[in-house]
Amino acid sequence: MTVTCSCCGVEAEALERAPMPTALGRQVQARVCRGCFKRWQAMQVMLINEHRLNLLDPEARRALEGEMRAFLHLE
Repeated sequence: MTVTCSCCGVEAEALERAPMPTALGRQVQARVCRGCFKRWQAMQVMLINEHRLNLLDPEARRALEGEMRAFLHLE
């Protein structure tokens, strides 16, 4: 299955399954290609480390979700 990626604008392979069991995860699967999601995963690790995010904190998870939406052009 292919998608026209909201991040890079290219028609490319879609993710095999949603990366999270949420509506946002389904949106990512429907609108983001594998390559851009892989780039996001690398960026996510950098953001978690740079900002020392504690993912048990709901505020940190919301902030990271906002960064993901912006990075993947899902807004």
